[in-house]
Amino acid sequence: MRFYRREKRDLPWRRTRDPYRILVSEVMLQQTQVDRVIPKYRAFLARFPTLRSLARARFADVLRVWLGLGYNGRALRLWRCAAAVMRERDGVLPSDVDELARLPGVGPYTAAAVAAIAFDAHLAVIDVNVRRVVSRALAGHDRLTPPAMSLLARDALPRSSAAEWAQALMDIGAQHCKARPRCGGCPLRDSCAYLRARPEPAQRVRAPARSATTRARPGFAGSTRYYRGCVMRELSRHGSLRCAALGRKVKPAFGISDAAWLRDLLAGLARDGLIRIDRARDRISLP
Repeated sequence: MRFYRREKRDLPWRRTRDPYRILVSEVMLQQTQVDRVIPKYRAFLARFPTLRSLARARFADVLRVWLGLGYNGRALRLWRCAAAVMRERDGVLPSDVDELARLPGVGPYTAAAVAAIAFDAHLAVIDVNVRRVVSRALAGHDRLTPPAMSLLARDALPRSSAAEWAQALMDIGAQHCKARPRCGGCPLRDSCAYLRARPEPAQRVRAPARSATTRARPGFAGSTRYYRGCVMRELSRHGSLRCAALGRKVKPAFGISDAAWLRDLLAGLARDGLIRIDRARDRISLP
């Protein structure tokens, strides 16, 4: 806790206790690096400063702000969650973790994070970073089962300040207890079971240098994920498009031989609830 109060990362969602803003940050941070989230978080809240404004927006407007962050299904779930809270709870997010977890698109981790950080609930918040820190420092390895991890994290909670505790562990995990640990400056090094079990202190391991060719190549260009993003981007601009017109916009060389590929791509997006397919009119639109 002394480490956190002295060296905590200055992140915009740490300057608020507003449950809505905490929820937005937690959804954005799922599978996404902090430095990518910060500008999107600010832009999103500038456009949708309250849960009410998000619930009243069209999904196309929400998507336009979200695009570039990836995993667009998160935007849809957040939008639906806001609508459900307005409809069923008069726009007030619940403080109880079980009630939070019952909201659309809010899983156990997000519910615990919002309850602890926004409402001071005495809960263990376990993300990837916290899991590494607690399991290594107290058990000496990374092989704990989920039930054992939950028990250990709950037992390790201090009597108060669960929110600060969780964020302190997140910072230690992000800065020191990485997949390849950097134990030298870690505030837990004097009592860490993982470090005691190692023959030598873990040092930073430099990754092999990548060639200029490797660095220049986009990591997922041409993949299904890439084209899903292209579809969502075009629909956010146009709202609704005929199937062939959409195909030509997402793939310049689109031809009749690509029709089956496009149908499969769109079917996946429709299953995820991200688009609507009107087969009678041959049109694709957003929810």
